[in-house]
Parts: sequence; C-alpha cells; structure tokens
Amino acid sequence: MSSQREGSDPRRAAVAATSGGNARVSMVSKLTHRSTPSRLELIVLLVLGLGLVVWALLPVIEQSQAYHQFADRRWWLAVPNAADVLSNLAFVLVGLLGLWRLGGAGRSLDPVVRASLLAFFLGLLLTGFGSGYYHWAPSDWTLVLDRLPMTIAFAGVFGALLAERVSTRSGALVLGLMLLLGPFSVLHWLWTGDLALYVVIQFGGIAALIALLLATPKGQDSLPWWPLLLWYGVAKVAEAADQLVWAASGELLAGHALKHIAAAVGGLIIALALGARAKAR
Repeated sequence: MSSQREGSDPRRAAVAATSGGNARVSMVSKLTHRSTPSRLELIVLLVLGLGLVVWALLPVIEQSQAYHQFADRRWWLAVPNAADVLSNLAFVLVGLLGLWRLGGAGRSLDPVVRASLLAFFLGLLLTGFGSGYYHWAPSDWTLVLDRLPMTIAFAGVFGALLAERVSTRSGALVLGLMLLLGPFSVLHWLWTGDLALYVVIQFGGIAALIALLLATPKGQDSLPWWPLLLWYGVAKVAEAADQLVWAASGELLAGHALKHIAAAVGGLIIALALGARAKAR
C-alpha cells in the first residue's frame, strides 16, 4: 500500500521526471563536449594540414650517396663497420628494457599513452636490428630497414606526448596516422627517390613537439620529454659531425656511433621514468 501511494504521488513523480531529464541533459552535454574539438585539438589538425602543404611545396629531396660513406670503416673480428654496427645494440637493450618496464607500469598509464610507448620501444628495438643491418652493408635498399622502424618510434613519441599534453583522442589520432604515414614516407622515397615527406615528418614533427611542450603546462604524471628531445638533438649533431669527431679523436671513434648511443640514452630516460612510476604505484 505504501509503495502504491508513493508511486501515485504527483510531487514524487515530478521530481523523478525532473531528475531523469537532468541526467539525460547532462549525458547529452558530456557527449556534445567530447565531440567538439578543443582549441588545442584544432591546432593539432591545423599543424597536420600545414605539414602536408609544406610537403607539397617542397622540391624533390634526393638521398645523397655520400651519406653512406661513414668515417669509421674498421672491421672487428668478422664485423664490417664494427662501431656503427655494434653501437646499435644500445637500441636493442633500451627497447627490451622499455617493453619490460612498460609491462610493470600496469594501469597507471592512460591507454593511448601505453599504446604509444609500446610503439616507441618496439620501434627502438627494431631500429637496433634494422640499423645494424644497414651499417653492415650501407646502401639505399638497406637504409629502408633502418628508417622504417624509426618512423614507428617517432609515431610513439608523437602519440604519447599529445595524449599527455592535449587530449587522449588527439594522441590516438596522431598515433594511428603516423603509424601509416611514417612507413609510407620511407616507401615513397624508395619508389620515387623523393625524401621530402620523410624530412617533413622527422624534422617538422620534432619542431611541432618542441612548440607543444613550450605552449602547454606539464602534467602531474608527465614523462621526461625534454631530456628525450635533448638527447635526440645531441644525436643529430653527432651524426652531422661524423667525420669531424673521427678526425678530432685521432681516429679513435666517429660521430655516427655516438649518434646511436645518444639517441638510445633518450629512450633509456623514458624507460627509467616508467620504472619509477611503477615503484610509486
């Protein structure tokens, strides 16, 4: 009887209807908010479009065959170009360490950040093998196996950083896009002889990441992106100074092997940060 009276009370029915209506309005509001791009997300889309425009405007960039002429060509045991080949073990070790630490981080990571870091460390691991094979016998064909996994690692960095600093869905979008566009840029170079798209992705992407770091506040759980980019910059300088380092060191070591070590250190910093996060959890 009591339940029947409560159910027939017009005041209670009105309150229930109002509460249900508010809940539906709240849900619609949330969905509408989620489907509307934020200002930063719109900027990300604008930058992606600008990158395609820059690619379209660039002249054909050919791969110089002088690139394959590295300073240190010494053999060690049966390994040609031993320093450049064996220094790629750093990528293999850091990639394995990162994958192991990523498993230990568990659910403390956003799913998109986790997927992006999986791509990053897997890319480093594969770069170790691909770059080692390239330096064993440098040529345009073997360079493809060096650059393909590098684009996977780049995609991971782009996706994770955007997921942390902009939004999860922007990170997911850019991760998926770069996992397609990055390898395509290498294959496009192989098919056409034009490196322009690869150059835009690598150097334009890094410039965009630096601008993003400067423009957005660091989150509480943000990974150490600045040290990663710093070591990447050191790696590029060492690569450009291959012959100079070789001459300055009295032919003890060359810049390209140092490039591999410096780039791997950047990945190591991210892997160690994951380990610290897992311990804190």
